[in-house]
Amino acid sequence: MSKAISNFLVLAIFMIGMPALVLAASAPKDRAGCTDKVLTRMPGCFIYLCRHSDFDVEKFEIANQPKQKIEGIREEIQYQCDQKLSMIQIIRNTEAALKADGYVIRYQKDGSNWAGVTGQKGAQWVYVQSRRGEYVMKAVKAQEMEQTMTATADGWTKLIEQTGRASIYGINFDTAKSTIRPDSEKVLAEVMTMLQKNSAWRIAIAGHTDNVGASDMNLTLSRQRAESVVTWLTGHGIVKDRLLPGGFGSLVPVADNATEDGRFKNRRVDIIKLY
Repeated sequence: MSKAISNFLVLAIFMIGMPALVLAASAPKDRAGCTDKVLTRMPGCFIYLCRHSDFDVEKFEIANQPKQKIEGIREEIQYQCDQKLSMIQIIRNTEAALKADGYVIRYQKDGSNWAGVTGQKGAQWVYVQSRRGEYVMKAVKAQEMEQTMTATADGWTKLIEQTGRASIYGINFDTAKSTIRPDSEKVLAEVMTMLQKNSAWRIAIAGHTDNVGASDMNLTLSRQRAESVVTWLTGHGIVKDRLLPGGFGSLVPVADNATEDGRFKNRRVDIIKLY
């Protein structure tokens, strides 16, 4: 065989093999570290995004009810598929798979350009929303959060020594009032212990609210709540001259008031070391 013919055959074989090589190289792959969770995927789909949280919250659609907020182990997986897969094809397959696995269907809707289904089996919740050629699966296995942080006198002391202040949560008041609720006693007792251990401190007690309600009312309410804390502490042996109450209403937020969690974080009492 001549060298020219040999080279031609090698080139021909190489050209014949090219489409397969190109196809293999361009075939979409799952994002690194992502695998299916709870449900297997639709054929022809790949994972382009995934998120895992050991503890998080998701609001699930429920038929004829407000969204159900579920906390626990959260998974989110977003799939890209062949554009031939319609949103209805994806959601009907999902619903059938959930039912076959013993899930109760809590919600199902076919929109004009999306479809969704919620399934629940015991503590496991799943929601899938589909569009043509893509869908997202969100799942939460409900469980209580393991408490790893504690609000104690020693913890606040360290924080104040480092930053000059500490935000105190767990001093609870009746709605729109300055009356301290009985479930606040444990937290107040820790504040008292901190002040007893640091008898040279003079502190400001600053009340804060979220932005619900009129601004001037929140200013007044936050100051009254700070004064209630001072009254509790002086009633348990802390010298009043060491305590300076103040109210800031919603003027100094530490989180977004647009969310429930943010409003909770803004409703607080701050302890600020003056000297």
